[in-house]
Amino acid sequence: MSRSAPPQEDTVRLGTIEPLRRADLPRVVGPLALLGPGVVLASFGFGSGELIWWPYLTAKYGLALVWLMIPAGLMQWWINYELARYVVLTGESPWAAYTRISRVFSLLYWAFAIVTLAWWGGYASAGATAIAALTGLPPGWSARDQTIFWTLISIVLSYAALLLSRTVHRIVELFMSACIVIGAGGVIVVAFHPAVSGHWPEFVRGLFTYNPLPPNWDPADNSILITSIAFLGLGGFFQLTYPMWLRAVGAGMAAYVPKLKSPITGKPEPIPATGYVPREDEENRLRYRGWMRAIAINNTWGVLVNLFTTILMAYLAFAILHPKGLFPTGYRIVVEQANFWGEVWGEVGFRLFLLVGAALIVDTYIVILDWVPRLYADVLQTNFAWARRVPYTRWYYGLATFFAIWTAVTVFLAQPGELIVWGGVLNFLAWPIMHVVAIYVSYRMLPRAVRWARPSLIWLAVGLTITAVYTYLAIWYIGVTFKLF
Repeated sequence: MSRSAPPQEDTVRLGTIEPLRRADLPRVVGPLALLGPGVVLASFGFGSGELIWWPYLTAKYGLALVWLMIPAGLMQWWINYELARYVVLTGESPWAAYTRISRVFSLLYWAFAIVTLAWWGGYASAGATAIAALTGLPPGWSARDQTIFWTLISIVLSYAALLLSRTVHRIVELFMSACIVIGAGGVIVVAFHPAVSGHWPEFVRGLFTYNPLPPNWDPADNSILITSIAFLGLGGFFQLTYPMWLRAVGAGMAAYVPKLKSPITGKPEPIPATGYVPREDEENRLRYRGWMRAIAINNTWGVLVNLFTTILMAYLAFAILHPKGLFPTGYRIVVEQANFWGEVWGEVGFRLFLLVGAALIVDTYIVILDWVPRLYADVLQTNFAWARRVPYTRWYYGLATFFAIWTAVTVFLAQPGELIVWGGVLNFLAWPIMHVVAIYVSYRMLPRAVRWARPSLIWLAVGLTITAVYTYLAIWYIGVTFKLF
Protein backbone atom coordinates (compact mmCIF):
# COMPACT_ATOMS: atom_id res chain seq x y z
CA MET A 1 0.00 0.00 0.00
CA SER A 2 1.42 3.37 -0.97
CA ARG A 3 1.39 6.32 1.40
CA SER A 4 -1.30 8.98 1.11
CA ALA A 5 -0.21 11.74 -1.24
CA PRO A 6 0.69 15.01 0.52
CA PRO A 7 -1.23 18.24 -0.19
CA GLN A 8 -0.28 20.13 -3.34
CA GLU A 9 0.02 23.68 -2.00
CA ASP A 10 3.79 23.57 -1.35
CA THR A 11 5.47 23.02 -4.71
CA VAL A 12 8.84 23.50 -6.42
CA ARG A 13 9.13 24.23 -10.11
CA LEU A 14 11.92 22.23 -11.70
CA GLY A 15 12.34 22.16 -15.45
CA THR A 16 9.70 22.20 -18.14
CA ILE A 17 6.85 20.15 -16.65
CA GLU A 18 4.55 20.25 -13.63
CA PRO A 19 6.18 21.26 -10.33
CA LEU A 20 7.26 18.80 -7.67
CA ARG A 21 5.28 18.74 -4.41
CA ARG A 22 7.10 19.22 -1.11
CA ALA A 23 6.69 16.34 1.35
CA ASP A 24 8.54 14.59 4.14
CA LEU A 25 10.86 11.85 2.98
CA PRO A 26 9.51 8.53 4.29
CA ARG A 27 11.58 6.62 6.83
CA VAL A 28 14.17 4.18 5.53
CA VAL A 29 12.89 0.62 5.15
CA GLY A 30 14.75 -2.58 6.02
CA PRO A 31 17.06 -4.26 3.48
CA LEU A 32 14.51 -6.94 2.55
CA ALA A 33 12.14 -4.28 1.22
CA LEU A 34 14.75 -3.47 -1.46
CA LEU A 35 15.40 -7.11 -2.30
CA GLY A 36 13.59 -6.88 -5.64
CA PRO A 37 15.81 -4.17 -7.18
CA GLY A 38 18.90 -6.04 -5.97
CA VAL A 39 17.64 -9.22 -7.58
CA VAL A 40 17.14 -7.35 -10.87
CA LEU A 41 20.75 -6.17 -10.71
CA ALA A 42 22.09 -9.58 -9.75
CA SER A 43 20.17 -11.68 -12.25
CA PHE A 44 19.58 -9.48 -15.29
CA GLY A 45 23.04 -10.20 -16.70
CA PHE A 46 22.25 -13.90 -16.77
CA GLY A 47 20.16 -13.06 -19.80
CA SER A 48 23.17 -12.25 -21.99
CA GLY A 49 26.44 -11.10 -20.44
CA GLU A 50 26.84 -13.95 -17.96
CA LEU A 51 25.29 -16.84 -19.81
CA ILE A 52 26.03 -16.02 -23.45
CA TRP A 53 28.59 -13.39 -24.35
CA TRP A 54 31.39 -13.70 -21.81
CA PRO A 55 31.32 -17.51 -22.17
CA TYR A 56 31.41 -16.96 -25.95
CA LEU A 57 34.47 -14.69 -25.78
CA THR A 58 36.30 -16.91 -23.29
CA ALA A 59 35.49 -20.14 -25.11
CA LYS A 60 36.66 -18.67 -28.42
CA TYR A 61 39.64 -16.54 -27.33
CA GLY A 62 40.73 -18.04 -24.02
CA LEU A 63 41.99 -15.56 -21.42
CA ALA A 64 42.72 -12.73 -23.84
CA LEU A 65 39.79 -10.53 -22.76
CA VAL A 66 38.88 -11.63 -19.23
CA TRP A 67 40.82 -8.70 -17.70
CA LEU A 68 37.98 -6.46 -18.90
CA MET A 69 35.33 -8.13 -16.74
CA ILE A 70 36.09 -6.62 -13.34
CA PRO A 71 36.30 -2.97 -14.49
CA ALA A 72 33.30 -3.43 -16.81
CA GLY A 73 31.19 -4.76 -13.95
CA LEU A 74 32.28 -2.26 -11.29
CA MET A 75 31.88 0.82 -13.48
CA GLN A 76 28.13 0.27 -13.60
CA TRP A 77 27.87 0.99 -9.86
CA TRP A 78 28.12 4.75 -10.45
CA ILE A 79 25.22 5.13 -12.90
CA ASN A 80 23.00 2.80 -10.84
CA TYR A 81 23.55 4.98 -7.80
CA GLU A 82 22.88 8.27 -9.58
CA LEU A 83 19.69 7.02 -11.23
CA ALA A 84 18.56 5.74 -7.83
CA ARG A 85 19.30 9.14 -6.26
CA TYR A 86 16.70 10.75 -8.52
CA VAL A 87 14.04 8.18 -7.58
CA VAL A 88 14.72 8.57 -3.85
CA LEU A 89 14.48 12.38 -4.01
CA THR A 90 11.48 12.70 -6.36
CA GLY A 91 9.63 9.40 -6.66
CA GLU A 92 9.73 9.92 -10.44
CA SER A 93 11.30 7.70 -13.06
CA PRO A 94 14.60 9.02 -14.45
CA TRP A 95 12.87 9.72 -17.74
CA ALA A 96 10.85 12.41 -16.01
CA ALA A 97 14.20 14.11 -15.32
CA TYR A 98 15.00 14.00 -19.04
CA THR A 99 11.67 15.69 -19.76
CA ARG A 100 12.29 18.30 -17.05
CA ILE A 101 15.55 19.18 -18.80
CA SER A 102 13.94 19.48 -22.24
CA ARG A 103 10.95 17.94 -23.96
CA VAL A 104 12.90 17.97 -27.23
CA PHE A 105 15.78 16.03 -25.66
CA SER A 106 13.37 13.63 -23.98
CA LEU A 107 11.59 12.81 -27.24
CA LEU A 108 14.80 12.52 -29.29
CA TYR A 109 16.36 10.20 -26.71
CA TRP A 110 13.10 8.23 -26.66
CA ALA A 111 13.33 7.84 -30.44
CA PHE A 112 16.81 6.39 -29.91
CA ALA A 113 15.35 4.09 -27.23
CA ILE A 114 12.56 2.92 -29.53
CA VAL A 115 15.09 1.74 -32.12
CA THR A 116 17.35 0.23 -29.46
CA LEU A 117 14.60 -1.60 -27.60
CA ALA A 118 12.98 -3.14 -30.67
CA TRP A 119 15.03 -6.35 -30.59
CA TRP A 120 14.70 -7.89 -27.14
CA GLY A 121 12.61 -10.76 -28.47
CA GLY A 122 16.07 -12.31 -28.85
CA TYR A 123 16.02 -13.10 -25.13
CA ALA A 124 12.89 -15.21 -25.47
CA SER A 125 14.27 -17.00 -28.53
CA ALA A 126 17.67 -17.55 -26.88
CA GLY A 127 15.96 -19.28 -23.97
CA ALA A 128 13.88 -21.25 -26.45
CA THR A 129 17.02 -22.73 -28.04
CA ALA A 130 17.65 -24.51 -24.74
CA ILE A 131 14.05 -25.75 -24.46
CA ALA A 132 14.17 -27.00 -28.05
CA ALA A 133 17.41 -28.89 -27.38
CA LEU A 134 15.99 -30.30 -24.14
CA THR A 135 12.69 -31.56 -25.55
CA GLY A 136 13.40 -32.14 -29.24
CA LEU A 137 9.84 -30.99 -29.83
CA PRO A 138 7.99 -30.68 -32.09
CA PRO A 139 9.55 -33.83 -33.61
CA GLY A 140 10.94 -33.57 -37.11
CA TRP A 141 11.15 -29.77 -37.08
CA SER A 142 14.40 -27.90 -37.72
CA ALA A 143 16.27 -26.27 -34.82
CA ARG A 144 15.07 -22.87 -36.06
CA ASP A 145 11.43 -23.88 -36.22
CA GLN A 146 11.55 -25.63 -32.83
CA THR A 147 13.12 -22.49 -31.36
CA ILE A 148 10.42 -20.25 -32.79
CA PHE A 149 7.71 -22.62 -31.51
CA TRP A 150 9.05 -22.49 -27.93
CA THR A 151 9.70 -18.75 -28.22
CA LEU A 152 6.04 -18.08 -28.92
CA ILE A 153 5.00 -20.25 -25.98
CA SER A 154 7.47 -18.42 -23.70
CA ILE A 155 6.12 -15.03 -24.79
CA VAL A 156 2.51 -16.06 -24.16
CA LEU A 157 3.34 -17.41 -20.69
CA SER A 158 5.38 -14.30 -19.81
CA TYR A 159 2.55 -12.01 -20.86
CA ALA A 160 0.01 -14.07 -18.92
CA ALA A 161 2.20 -13.89 -15.79
CA LEU A 162 2.19 -10.08 -15.91
CA LEU A 163 -1.51 -9.88 -16.68
CA LEU A 164 -2.64 -12.26 -13.93
CA SER A 165 -0.27 -11.18 -11.14
CA ARG A 166 -2.11 -9.03 -8.59
CA THR A 167 0.91 -6.77 -8.05
CA VAL A 168 3.07 -6.95 -11.15
CA HIS A 169 6.53 -6.46 -9.68
CA ARG A 170 6.05 -9.30 -7.17
CA ILE A 171 5.65 -12.06 -9.76
CA VAL A 172 8.74 -10.87 -11.64
CA GLU A 173 10.74 -10.57 -8.42
CA LEU A 174 9.82 -14.08 -7.25
CA PHE A 175 10.64 -15.67 -10.60
CA MET A 176 14.00 -13.91 -10.87
CA SER A 177 14.90 -14.82 -7.27
CA ALA A 178 14.26 -18.51 -7.94
CA CYS A 179 16.28 -18.39 -11.16
CA ILE A 180 19.32 -16.75 -9.63
CA VAL A 181 19.38 -19.06 -6.59
CA ILE A 182 19.19 -22.22 -8.72
CA GLY A 183 21.44 -20.98 -11.51
CA ALA A 184 24.14 -19.39 -9.38
CA GLY A 185 24.09 -22.26 -6.89
CA GLY A 186 24.68 -24.85 -9.59
CA VAL A 187 27.42 -22.82 -11.26
CA ILE A 188 29.27 -22.34 -7.95
CA VAL A 189 29.21 -26.08 -7.21
CA VAL A 190 30.51 -27.00 -10.67
CA ALA A 191 33.15 -24.25 -10.89
CA PHE A 192 34.86 -25.52 -7.74
CA HIS A 193 34.35 -29.23 -8.43
CA PRO A 194 37.65 -31.16 -8.60
CA ALA A 195 36.88 -32.21 -12.19
CA VAL A 196 37.22 -28.61 -13.46
CA SER A 197 38.80 -26.55 -10.67
CA GLY A 198 42.40 -27.08 -11.77
CA HIS A 199 42.31 -24.12 -14.16
CA TRP A 200 41.62 -21.51 -11.47
CA PRO A 201 45.23 -20.31 -10.91
CA GLU A 202 45.71 -19.59 -14.62
CA PHE A 203 42.29 -17.95 -14.90
CA VAL A 204 42.82 -15.67 -11.88
CA ARG A 205 46.13 -14.49 -13.34
CA GLY A 206 44.26 -13.68 -16.55
CA LEU A 207 41.77 -11.51 -14.65
CA PHE A 208 44.59 -9.18 -13.61
CA THR A 209 46.75 -9.31 -16.76
CA TYR A 210 46.18 -6.77 -19.53
CA ASN A 211 46.09 -8.20 -23.05
CA PRO A 212 45.44 -6.51 -26.41
CA LEU A 213 43.02 -8.05 -28.87
CA PRO A 214 44.35 -11.53 -29.73
CA PRO A 215 46.02 -12.23 -33.11
CA ASN A 216 43.10 -14.44 -34.17
CA TRP A 217 40.53 -11.74 -33.36
CA ASP A 218 37.59 -11.71 -35.75
CA PRO A 219 36.47 -8.10 -36.47
CA ALA A 220 32.92 -9.44 -36.67
CA ASP A 221 33.16 -9.93 -32.90
CA ASN A 222 33.62 -6.19 -32.22
CA SER A 223 29.88 -5.91 -31.71
CA ILE A 224 29.89 -8.86 -29.32
CA LEU A 225 32.74 -7.30 -27.32
CA ILE A 226 30.84 -4.02 -26.93
CA THR A 227 27.67 -5.93 -26.04
CA SER A 228 29.59 -7.97 -23.45
CA ILE A 229 30.91 -4.84 -21.74
CA ALA A 230 27.45 -3.28 -21.74
CA PHE A 231 25.69 -6.38 -20.44
CA LEU A 232 28.09 -7.20 -17.61
CA GLY A 233 25.27 -5.82 -15.54
CA LEU A 234 22.29 -3.99 -17.00
CA GLY A 235 23.72 -1.86 -19.80
CA GLY A 236 22.50 1.18 -21.71
CA PHE A 237 18.77 1.85 -21.53
CA PHE A 238 18.40 -1.33 -19.48
CA GLN A 239 20.17 0.58 -16.70
CA LEU A 240 16.79 2.23 -16.16
CA THR A 241 15.27 -1.06 -14.98
CA TYR A 242 16.99 -0.62 -11.61
CA PRO A 243 15.55 2.81 -10.70
CA MET A 244 12.19 1.75 -12.15
CA TRP A 245 12.22 -1.21 -9.78
CA LEU A 246 13.14 1.03 -6.86
CA ARG A 247 10.14 3.16 -7.77
CA ALA A 248 7.93 0.07 -7.92
CA VAL A 249 8.87 -0.99 -4.37
CA GLY A 250 8.46 2.54 -2.98
CA ALA A 251 12.04 3.67 -2.32
CA GLY A 252 12.27 7.19 -0.89
CA MET A 253 9.65 9.58 -2.25
CA ALA A 254 8.33 6.78 -4.47
CA ALA A 255 6.51 5.54 -1.36
CA TYR A 256 3.84 8.11 -2.28
CA VAL A 257 3.37 6.49 -5.72
CA PRO A 258 0.70 3.73 -5.94
CA LYS A 259 1.89 0.30 -7.03
CA LEU A 260 0.98 -1.00 -10.48
CA LYS A 261 -1.76 -3.63 -10.14
CA SER A 262 -3.40 -5.93 -12.65
CA PRO A 263 -6.82 -4.75 -13.83
CA ILE A 264 -7.95 -8.38 -13.65
CA THR A 265 -6.70 -9.52 -10.23
CA GLY A 266 -6.06 -6.21 -8.43
CA LYS A 267 -7.69 -2.82 -7.99
CA PRO A 268 -5.67 -0.31 -10.04
CA GLU A 269 -4.96 3.12 -8.52
CA PRO A 270 -4.11 6.30 -10.48
CA ILE A 271 -0.33 6.65 -10.86
CA PRO A 272 0.85 10.28 -11.16
CA ALA A 273 3.25 11.27 -13.92
CA THR A 274 5.15 13.70 -11.68
CA GLY A 275 6.42 13.41 -8.14
CA TYR A 276 7.67 15.02 -4.96
CA VAL A 277 10.71 16.54 -3.33
CA PRO A 278 11.78 16.52 0.35
CA ARG A 279 11.31 19.51 2.61
CA GLU A 280 14.68 21.04 3.45
CA ASP A 281 15.06 20.29 7.13
CA GLU A 282 17.50 18.23 9.18
CA GLU A 283 15.16 15.26 9.64
CA ASN A 284 14.66 14.86 5.91
CA ARG A 285 18.38 15.27 5.32
CA LEU A 286 19.12 12.42 7.75
CA ARG A 287 16.48 10.23 6.14
CA TYR A 288 17.95 10.97 2.73
CA ARG A 289 21.38 9.84 3.89
CA GLY A 290 19.81 6.69 5.31
CA TRP A 291 18.10 5.93 2.02
CA MET A 292 21.31 6.43 0.03
CA ARG A 293 23.19 4.12 2.40
CA ALA A 294 20.51 1.49 1.83
CA ILE A 295 20.79 2.03 -1.93
CA ALA A 296 24.58 1.73 -1.75
CA ILE A 297 24.33 -1.63 0.02
CA ASN A 298 21.67 -2.87 -2.40
CA ASN A 299 23.62 -1.66 -5.43
CA THR A 300 26.86 -3.20 -4.18
CA TRP A 301 25.20 -6.56 -3.54
CA GLY A 302 23.63 -6.64 -7.00
CA VAL A 303 26.75 -5.54 -8.88
CA LEU A 304 29.07 -7.95 -7.03
CA VAL A 305 26.77 -10.96 -7.36
CA ASN A 306 26.41 -10.25 -11.07
CA LEU A 307 30.17 -9.87 -11.49
CA PHE A 308 30.93 -13.00 -9.44
CA THR A 309 28.55 -15.20 -11.43
CA THR A 310 29.84 -13.78 -14.73
CA ILE A 311 33.39 -14.67 -13.72
CA LEU A 312 32.24 -18.19 -12.83
CA MET A 313 30.51 -18.61 -16.20
CA ALA A 314 33.56 -17.32 -18.07
CA TYR A 315 35.77 -19.68 -16.06
CA LEU A 316 33.64 -22.69 -16.97
CA ALA A 317 33.76 -21.68 -20.64
CA PHE A 318 37.56 -21.47 -20.41
CA ALA A 319 37.94 -24.76 -18.55
CA ILE A 320 35.37 -26.82 -20.48
CA LEU A 321 34.46 -25.29 -23.85
CA HIS A 322 37.75 -23.65 -24.91
CA PRO A 323 39.77 -26.90 -24.99
CA LYS A 324 37.04 -28.48 -27.16
CA GLY A 325 36.79 -25.57 -29.57
CA LEU A 326 33.11 -25.06 -28.71
CA PHE A 327 31.39 -21.71 -28.26
CA PRO A 328 27.71 -20.70 -28.14
CA THR A 329 26.31 -19.42 -31.41
CA GLY A 330 23.35 -19.66 -33.75
CA TYR A 331 20.53 -21.87 -32.53
CA ARG A 332 22.87 -23.40 -29.94
CA ILE A 333 23.42 -20.06 -28.21
CA VAL A 334 22.29 -21.44 -24.82
CA VAL A 335 23.03 -25.11 -25.58
CA GLU A 336 26.83 -25.42 -25.48
CA GLN A 337 26.85 -24.01 -21.93
CA ALA A 338 24.99 -27.13 -20.78
CA ASN A 339 28.40 -28.81 -20.93
CA PHE A 340 29.20 -26.85 -17.75
CA TRP A 341 27.01 -29.15 -15.67
CA GLY A 342 27.33 -32.09 -18.05
CA GLU A 343 31.08 -32.23 -17.37
CA VAL A 344 30.37 -33.08 -13.73
CA TRP A 345 26.89 -34.64 -13.67
CA GLY A 346 26.74 -36.26 -17.10
CA GLU A 347 23.59 -36.34 -19.21
CA VAL A 348 21.39 -35.44 -16.23
CA GLY A 349 23.46 -32.33 -15.56
CA PHE A 350 23.48 -31.40 -19.24
CA ARG A 351 19.70 -31.56 -19.50
CA LEU A 352 19.13 -29.85 -16.16
CA PHE A 353 21.29 -26.93 -17.25
CA LEU A 354 19.23 -26.58 -20.41
CA LEU A 355 16.14 -26.18 -18.24
CA VAL A 356 17.77 -23.71 -15.84
CA GLY A 357 19.46 -21.81 -18.69
CA ALA A 358 16.13 -21.39 -20.45
CA ALA A 359 14.58 -20.01 -17.25
CA LEU A 360 17.48 -17.60 -16.71
CA ILE A 361 17.15 -16.15 -20.21
CA VAL A 362 13.36 -16.01 -20.24
CA ASP A 363 13.35 -14.22 -16.86
CA THR A 364 15.27 -11.40 -18.55
CA TYR A 365 12.58 -11.27 -21.22
CA ILE A 366 9.89 -11.01 -18.52
CA VAL A 367 11.71 -8.13 -16.81
CA ILE A 368 11.96 -6.24 -20.10
CA LEU A 369 8.33 -6.98 -20.98
CA ASP A 370 7.40 -5.40 -17.66
CA TRP A 371 9.85 -2.51 -17.89
CA VAL A 372 9.48 -1.20 -21.45
CA PRO A 373 5.73 -0.49 -21.08
CA ARG A 374 6.47 1.35 -17.81
CA LEU A 375 9.15 3.39 -19.56
CA TYR A 376 7.00 4.29 -22.54
CA ALA A 377 4.00 5.11 -20.34
CA ASP A 378 6.24 7.47 -18.32
CA VAL A 379 7.55 9.13 -21.47
CA LEU A 380 4.06 9.67 -22.85
CA GLN A 381 2.52 10.94 -19.62
CA THR A 382 5.34 13.30 -18.73
CA ASN A 383 5.46 14.81 -22.23
CA PHE A 384 1.84 15.00 -23.34
CA ALA A 385 -1.26 16.26 -21.53
CA TRP A 386 -3.51 14.09 -23.71
CA ALA A 387 -1.62 10.98 -22.59
CA ARG A 388 -2.37 11.78 -18.95
CA ARG A 389 -6.08 11.53 -19.70
CA VAL A 390 -5.55 7.79 -20.23
CA PRO A 391 -4.83 5.94 -16.94
CA TYR A 392 -1.24 4.74 -16.46
CA THR A 393 -2.47 1.17 -15.93
CA ARG A 394 -4.23 1.20 -19.28
CA TRP A 395 -1.09 2.48 -21.03
CA TYR A 396 0.97 -0.20 -19.30
CA TYR A 397 -1.16 -3.18 -20.29
CA GLY A 398 -1.84 -1.84 -23.78
CA LEU A 399 1.89 -1.42 -24.40
CA ALA A 400 2.68 -4.81 -22.85
CA THR A 401 0.21 -6.39 -25.28
CA PHE A 402 1.80 -4.58 -28.21
CA PHE A 403 5.35 -5.60 -27.25
CA ALA A 404 4.39 -9.22 -26.67
CA ILE A 405 3.11 -9.28 -30.25
CA TRP A 406 6.02 -7.24 -31.65
CA THR A 407 8.73 -9.38 -30.05
CA ALA A 408 6.99 -12.48 -31.40
CA VAL A 409 7.29 -10.97 -34.88
CA THR A 410 11.01 -10.12 -34.51
CA VAL A 411 12.06 -13.71 -33.79
CA PHE A 412 11.22 -14.54 -37.41
CA LEU A 413 13.68 -11.88 -38.62
CA ALA A 414 17.02 -13.10 -37.23
CA GLN A 415 18.75 -15.60 -34.96
CA PRO A 416 18.60 -14.94 -31.19
CA GLY A 417 22.19 -13.76 -30.87
CA GLU A 418 21.85 -11.27 -33.71
CA LEU A 419 18.79 -9.68 -32.12
CA ILE A 420 20.52 -9.37 -28.74
CA VAL A 421 23.70 -7.90 -30.27
CA TRP A 422 21.75 -5.31 -32.29
CA GLY A 423 20.23 -4.09 -29.07
CA GLY A 424 23.52 -4.43 -27.17
CA VAL A 425 25.47 -2.16 -29.50
CA LEU A 426 22.78 0.53 -29.52
CA ASN A 427 22.47 0.32 -25.73
CA PHE A 428 26.19 0.89 -25.42
CA LEU A 429 26.05 3.94 -27.69
CA ALA A 430 23.27 5.37 -25.50
CA TRP A 431 25.45 5.12 -22.40
CA PRO A 432 27.66 8.23 -22.72
CA ILE A 433 24.55 10.39 -23.14
CA MET A 434 22.93 8.81 -20.08
CA HIS A 435 26.03 9.47 -17.97
CA VAL A 436 26.35 13.11 -19.04
CA VAL A 437 22.69 13.72 -18.24
CA ALA A 438 23.02 11.98 -14.85
CA ILE A 439 25.88 14.34 -13.96
CA TYR A 440 23.79 17.35 -14.95
CA VAL A 441 20.75 16.16 -12.97
CA SER A 442 22.70 15.37 -9.79
CA TYR A 443 24.99 18.42 -9.82
CA ARG A 444 22.84 21.16 -11.38
CA MET A 445 19.16 20.33 -11.54
CA LEU A 446 18.33 18.54 -8.28
CA PRO A 447 20.32 20.93 -6.02
CA ARG A 448 17.97 23.72 -7.17
CA ALA A 449 15.20 21.92 -5.30
CA VAL A 450 17.22 20.25 -2.51
CA ARG A 451 20.47 22.07 -1.75
CA TRP A 452 22.01 19.28 0.33
CA ALA A 453 21.48 16.66 -2.42
CA ARG A 454 24.57 17.62 -4.46
CA PRO A 455 27.24 14.84 -4.35
CA SER A 456 30.93 15.51 -3.71
CA LEU A 457 33.46 16.72 -6.27
CA ILE A 458 35.37 13.44 -5.89
CA TRP A 459 32.23 11.58 -6.94
CA LEU A 460 31.95 13.95 -9.91
CA ALA A 461 35.51 13.04 -10.94
CA VAL A 462 34.58 9.35 -10.80
CA GLY A 463 31.53 9.97 -12.98
CA LEU A 464 33.49 12.02 -15.51
CA THR A 465 36.16 9.31 -15.75
CA ILE A 466 33.60 6.56 -16.37
CA THR A 467 31.82 8.75 -18.91
CA ALA A 468 35.12 9.34 -20.72
CA VAL A 469 35.82 5.59 -20.87
CA TYR A 470 32.40 4.80 -22.35
CA THR A 471 32.70 7.69 -24.80
CA TYR A 472 36.12 6.49 -25.95
CA LEU A 473 34.84 2.95 -26.48
CA ALA A 474 31.80 4.20 -28.39
CA ILE A 475 34.05 6.28 -30.68
CA TRP A 476 36.39 3.29 -31.12
CA TYR A 477 33.52 1.02 -32.07
CA ILE A 478 32.04 3.49 -34.57
CA GLY A 479 35.51 4.10 -36.03
CA VAL A 480 36.43 0.45 -36.58
CA THR A 481 32.95 -0.50 -37.75
CA PHE A 482 32.73 2.18 -40.40
CA LYS A 483 36.50 2.11 -41.13
CA LEU A 484 36.98 5.73 -40.11
CA PHE A 485 40.44 4.95 -38.71
